[in-house]
Amino acid sequence: MNRRVDGGAVSVVALSACLLLASAPAHAQTNSVPGPAGIERAAWLAGCWKAASADGRNAVEEQWMSPGGGLMVGMSRTIREGEARGYELVTIRSDAEGHLIYHAEPSGQSPTDFHDRSTEAGRLVFVNGDHDFPKKIVYVRMAKDFVHAAVFAEVDGADPAFLIPYRRTGCPGH
Repeated sequence: MNRRVDGGAVSVVALSACLLLASAPAHAQTNSVPGPAGIERAAWLAGCWKAASADGRNAVEEQWMSPGGGLMVGMSRTIREGEARGYELVTIRSDAEGHLIYHAEPSGQSPTDFHDRSTEAGRLVFVNGDHDFPKKIVYVRMAKDFVHAAVFAEVDGADPAFLIPYRRTGCPGH
């Protein structure tokens, strides 16, 4: 997930390190009751999410449409020093067996599919061990209006390469 900026690659890891992000609750929301099947397992991700520095010049934003027809459509934008530095178009779809597939198309790079590895409520885990970076993407619902997105360099890595603590925000234009 390197982003092309001014003729060079800028790592999202470096961008994340630059962000002075608001803290989120320290514990994840858990639910021992079996969750919904298929794409409905990701419905809690619908809406607009933002992690930003206090001055707003550095931010990562994601926006997700609600599930419909077995598909969620999302997009993200990375802003550094007030300028858009990268974007990503993403879908999450349910296959015939109800497994989720996370399809990412980062700016200037080839599209990649990641397959679900978890069925826990409030947690989405997508892996592609053959991809160079990342190999695993995890979304965790920390609370109603807080989501952490963790990106891992290794499928079984204990620590993420970077973590984005999103807060729910109003969607642009509303």
